[in-house]
Amino acid sequence: MDDFDLDPEAVRRLGYRAADLVADHRAGLLQRPVFGKVGDAAAAFEEPLPEEGQPLEVVLDAVRDRVLATLRQLAPRFFAFINATADPVGTAADYLASAMNSNCWGGDHASIHVERRVVAWLAEILGLPATAEGILTSGGSMANFTALAAARRAKAPGVREDGFAGTPPLVVYTSDEVHNCVDKAVDLLGIGWKQLRKIPADDRFRIRVDRLKQAIADDRRAGLRPAIVVGNAGTVNTGAIDPLDELADLCRGRGPLVPRRRGLRRPRVGLTEAAALFAGLERADSVAADPHKWLYVPYEAGAVLVREPGRLADAFRRPAPYLVHDPTARSSARSSSTSGPGALAGLQGPEGLGRPEAPRAEGLRGGGRARRGDGALPGRGGEGAPRLRAAGRAGAVDRRLPLPAGRPARGGSRPAQSADRQPARRPRAFFLAPTLLKGRTAMRVAIVNFRTTEDDLRALLDEAAEAGRAVLAGG
Repeated sequence: MDDFDLDPEAVRRLGYRAADLVADHRAGLLQRPVFGKVGDAAAAFEEPLPEEGQPLEVVLDAVRDRVLATLRQLAPRFFAFINATADPVGTAADYLASAMNSNCWGGDHASIHVERRVVAWLAEILGLPATAEGILTSGGSMANFTALAAARRAKAPGVREDGFAGTPPLVVYTSDEVHNCVDKAVDLLGIGWKQLRKIPADDRFRIRVDRLKQAIADDRRAGLRPAIVVGNAGTVNTGAIDPLDELADLCRGRGPLVPRRRGLRRPRVGLTEAAALFAGLERADSVAADPHKWLYVPYEAGAVLVREPGRLADAFRRPAPYLVHDPTARSSARSSSTSGPGALAGLQGPEGLGRPEAPRAEGLRGGGRARRGDGALPGRGGEGAPRLRAAGRAGAVDRRLPLPAGRPARGGSRPAQSADRQPARRPRAFFLAPTLLKGRTAMRVAIVNFRTTEDDLRALLDEAAEAGRAVLAGG
């Protein structure tokens, strides 16, 4: 198999060529349209499984022409989805992690300790105690699944052995603005959608605590078991933050409270002016987070943290004879396989070192400056709301809300996806996508790119006003 390997010089040439492709792609973002589709060129991907390999230069040319040429997510005016721009340091660290190819099920190798340090940093950022535990996951969806599984075990101790047979159902409560990964987790964990209560949000898209209290009281009278409250510390539609302190007060002695997060926007990451909005997050029993959003590390990078040590192991530990642990290893090098749903966890594959090395290179303050710049943009965008109202039907803008910022627009009962109502786009302009806010179609502006500037937001408002005038003129 010697011909399968590459000598050190060939590895260097391959790495340099890949780095050049990345640098060229990033440098040309402003010269290409923000909106890109593969379209008819998709036929180029439909090739048979090759019997023989091709030269690496040919493969990289195909990546440049077929893949990088259509990717637009890194553009500073790409606002359609919450797709943060990967920090260049994290990109390089990802390469190193892939070369290491660590298997983090357990042991006492360096990657285990790297993961534990990252988890400790995240706990500090989120205001959780130093004793908090956690693991890195593929993203927020798996982090929420893991947190809910730990909560299910805490509220139904025999569920792993006996299932839910013969026991009153657990009931989960959350806002109707919650990410649908919670719906999926409730389904996969056997709780069932009939036991998922979607509490209406108020006019700022936060859960109504009065309606939550009423739903809990109704379920108790019906003989059900109110068990879990999922709070939002940044909804996917508008960035709204539920009143976490009130939720924590309600859950005290009843718990658990499982706030989910779309990204990391605590004061410790540089948004001290938003500190009051997150009051109560530090009281959560568990937190699901997405460092690959506002920490700008490469996908995939989620995290779940629990306040009480041992909760994750209690929910997931399942010994196997082929997973033997080193009794001489330091206690800090615990097994990740006991703390999550997979046999592998943490830094396996390309998830890698991009998580710790980016914040390590930038420092908390350096990354905070970038996040503070992003965080200030929605408020400045709100200053242009009168222009939008004059042009059409813009809704009120709450400048305190983190990102993304929803802009109610004309529309019906579902997001505009028909042939005549596609996401807004103009070459080298902006890419937005629709959502629903209380039954009204809205264009969602998701700003999670450290390259986005105030000028970009001004230009967006001008374009939106022009589009509104065009729609009204057309009837």
